[in-house]
Amino acid sequence: MIFVHHYEIAALANWAFCSVIGLLCIGQLNSCRCRENKLDRARYALLLAGAMASGLQPVLFSTWPAWADVFMSGTVTAGLAINAVRWHLEDTMEGLA
Repeated sequence: MIFVHHYEIAALANWAFCSVIGLLCIGQLNSCRCRENKLDRARYALLLAGAMASGLQPVLFSTWPAWADVFMSGTVTAGLAINAVRWHLEDTMEGLA
């Protein structure tokens, strides 16, 4: 019988949330807005670096993420997902100008 420890589940959930954050950041770094605005580029590059460090925490730092880390990654993912509609609208409006 295989027993899964709660910290392994937390690490997997944290990695999943951080992967979504990373993909959303890469998408924004490829947008026209980030190519023109250095502050937006720095914001998403730093968020990408933080997501990678948090998601790969067991590999990079030999520590397991806690459930608070999973909650924080989930709320950041939710915030980015809520703003994704606004990003799409801004890109659509730029194409019309």
